[in-house]
Amino acid sequence: MRGSEVEDRRKEEEMTAPIILPPPLDESTLAELHRRYEETRDAETRTRYQMLWLSLRGQTSSQIAQIVLRSQDTVVRVLKRFLTGGLDAVPRRTAPGRARTVTAAWEGELLRVIELDPHEVGQDTANWTTERLAEYLCEQTGIQVSEETVRVYLHAHDYVCKRSTWTALAQGGGEDRLRGKRLRVEVLLAGATAPAPLPVQELVEADLWSQLPADLEDLLALLPHADLYLQDEMQVAFHPTLTRVWSRKGRRGQRLVEAPGDNRKVYGFGLVDWRDGWFSGRVADGRTADVFCEQVRAAVARSKQRERVAIVIADNLRTHTSAGSLLVRSMLTELSTQLSVVYTPAYDPDANRIEWRCAHLTPHRHP
Repeated sequence: MRGSEVEDRRKEEEMTAPIILPPPLDESTLAELHRRYEETRDAETRTRYQMLWLSLRGQTSSQIAQIVLRSQDTVVRVLKRFLTGGLDAVPRRTAPGRARTVTAAWEGELLRVIELDPHEVGQDTANWTTERLAEYLCEQTGIQVSEETVRVYLHAHDYVCKRSTWTALAQGGGEDRLRGKRLRVEVLLAGATAPAPLPVQELVEADLWSQLPADLEDLLALLPHADLYLQDEMQVAFHPTLTRVWSRKGRRGQRLVEAPGDNRKVYGFGLVDWRDGWFSGRVADGRTADVFCEQVRAAVARSKQRERVAIVIADNLRTHTSAGSLLVRSMLTELSTQLSVVYTPAYDPDANRIEWRCAHLTPHRHP
């Protein structure tokens, strides 16, 4: 017989010969085998423990392979591991893989700078990208990694990539001025809920007194005989929104939506009394100063009938300001003794509480 045939015959005899486990296994080993078989969550590990049970019942490796749907080589390997290493050697081993490239210092620096504005560490950008992070960390630690490595480590620490938003401070051009605008609005809203006028020191924390606008005390003095209104606009587009709907499978089953030809829009103007909820609404084709002035004049007329003055909180859209509209400038001059307009900070919709009411007007879509 040829040498290869002898080797094949030897291997076949070795594979078909039963591997005899040392009988009987002691009670503690049997109990531990049963516990691991019942409690493991890994299907492959449970299958390997099953191989031991079948071998203890006298099954050969070829018979076990047919029962558990694994190769005979795998069965023999598992049984031999048990004989040499016990139950701890039975589960499938995980390859160690390549040695870790990054260090604890690299990972710590990543978690530190991801919370910082890139400008604070000498970068000429406002946002971190995985590419910029990889380059910066290479400069700081000398460890060069791919963008994917940065992404994996960020995900491991519960960071995700999502759209950021503006802050009022970033867009307003001055910390004191912005804080003053927001404080003016918040103090007016708080003061209007009190039955009697409160001193400003009771409405604002002591560490913010230096941020208070100069005209705030005069506005608070008006509150006992003034109506406080909140004003805002919203856009309504009539172009249908394409969203998921129930359709038949396949391209031919795709539903067709007739396009109107133009994206017609209307604008809703809303004004509400902060104290009693009185509301005035208007609809127009554009967000124009004439409709804004008409609405404000209606509020002033209502307050005049109640022998009160009007304070209107609005955003600083150009069509709301004297600098952006001659109509607004003329109205403010004409009604200077009956009207005060207080503007919210730019990019700060939460400052005007009527924005919260508009949020509930968003239509709900159902599939």
